Amino acid sequence: MVAGSVLAVSCVTPTNMGPHNSDQFGAGYMVSIIRDQLRHPEVLNQPIIVTTFVDLNNLDKSSIFGRVLAEELLNELHQAGFTVSEIRKGRDIFIRKELGEMILSRNAREILGKSSARAILAGTYVATAKTIIINARLIDINSPLILSSCSYSLKMNKELQNMITGESPF
Repeated sequence: MVAGSVLAVSCVTPTNMGPHNSDQFGAGYMVSIIRDQLRHPEVLNQPIIVTTFVDLNNLDKSSIFGRVLAEELLNELHQAGFTVSEIRKGRDIFIRKELGEMILSRNAREILGKSSARAILAGTYVATAKTIIINARLIDINSPLILSSCSYSLKMNKELQNMITGESPF
């Protein structure tokens, strides 16, 4: 478990202080804010897609942190009652002796056009010497309309830094 704590939250209400230390990436907190601020509640009953969070300084770049945060969010959204679509599901199960059985894919040809999603959860992060600033937005899939958003900061620690830089161990 990451021993990071939340430093600042920009989507807070006066009684909302941000993620608890047990919410190591702030995913549970983020989902509660996104759900509370959702301007179109019907989205709860329509499929949404979660994408990998990317480095704000280079939107073509992510990290282990960005991928793990997306995985945590997918889980938290599902638990919060959202209908979440797994777009990485391939058509076939692949069995590889060294890796086991796999069905998830990052092959764009396999996943393009497979979803009937209403919205996409996308986000960015910025790593500083002291914090990781995380921004998320739930975006209508058919327009640039932002349905909900959240920003917060986690206190930087060695484990988070390694996840961002790709250094082992995480």
